[in-house]
This record gives sequence, C-alpha cells and structure tokens, in this order.
Amino acid sequence: MKVGKIEEEINQLKTYLAVLEKSLKEIQQNCDHHFKGNQYHEKCIKCNKVNVLYY
Repeated sequence: MKVGKIEEEINQLKTYLAVLEKSLKEIQQNCDHHFKGNQYHEKCIKCNKVNVLYY
C-alpha cells in the first residue's frame, strides 16, 4: 500500500468516527437515563453513558 492511499483511508476513517461520535452524543443527550452502578460510577443501561461519582 502506498503512503498516500493509507493517509487517505485514515482521513476517511477519522471523518466516519467523528460522525459516529456526534450520533452517540446526541443519543446520550436525548436518553431517558436508567442508571445502575456503585459508589464510584453509574452507567445508563439504555445508552451506556457513564457518570463518575467518586475520584
């Protein structure tokens, strides 16, 4: 594989990843969360959003 082709594929995947991250963020913002977890963190069983409760 040539360097140019590899760089092009990397850029395409970065663009696709950005789209997926934006979609995930929108889903998590609009979710009616149902959290389960422990004293350190909780995770929504519907959208997998994690809230850290203790550092």
